[in-house]
Amino acid sequence: MTSPFSDGTVQPMDAPPMPVSPHGEATRLRSDRALWERRAAVAADAVAELDTAYTNLRKVVRVNYFGDCVEGDGVYEGLRRAVSSLTQEILSNSERANDLASLCKSAASDIELADTRGAAQFDA
Repeated sequence: MTSPFSDGTVQPMDAPPMPVSPHGEATRLRSDRALWERRAAVAADAVAELDTAYTNLRKVVRVNYFGDCVEGDGVYEGLRRAVSSLTQEILSNSERANDLASLCKSAASDIELADTRGAAQFDA
């Protein structure tokens, strides 16, 4: 499952098909599990994008291309500190997105279990 952002656009993807009611196509059942799984997929895609950004950004300041002079050293150190701070922020956001993906998957299972238990009470 991919998010609407995996190809670099912000166009939404079609929602997964919802279960059809026994009363016909006009009446749709809501599927919380499908929605939570889509949220988990979006968060997982964010993790992949952030991890790629982290890897690429770490390569930016490996070498001082500004010259072996006071100004070049100063610019390089400033850039290195800024990039280091940004990479740590990206890494932190990636970890948070990964946690969010896990929580969304858990929510999908928990809601489905609660629905199943609730439906069993109606059948009894």
